[in-house]
Amino acid sequence: MNNLDWNEFRQVVSDYVGVDADEITRDTDVFDDLYLDSLGLFGLGSHITDTYKLNVALSLVASISRVGEFFDLLNEKGTPIEG
Repeated sequence: MNNLDWNEFRQVVSDYVGVDADEITRDTDVFDDLYLDSLGLFGLGSHITDTYKLNVALSLVASISRVGEFFDLLNEKGTPIEG
């Protein structure tokens, strides 16, 4: 299990999507509130996993719709990138 910081995570999401970090909550919908489509979600996923140097299965990323779910997924299933 990883120990990511929620406020830092929100800032990483904010930097990618251009929405103020204070407006991002665990219940923020990545599609309706952040205006991402499925490709945008994978782009966000790539940005976040590169930032934190974690791997996570794309099939798991495809199943999320809320920022809090993404945060939990990385904390629970993200594995460190070797090298």
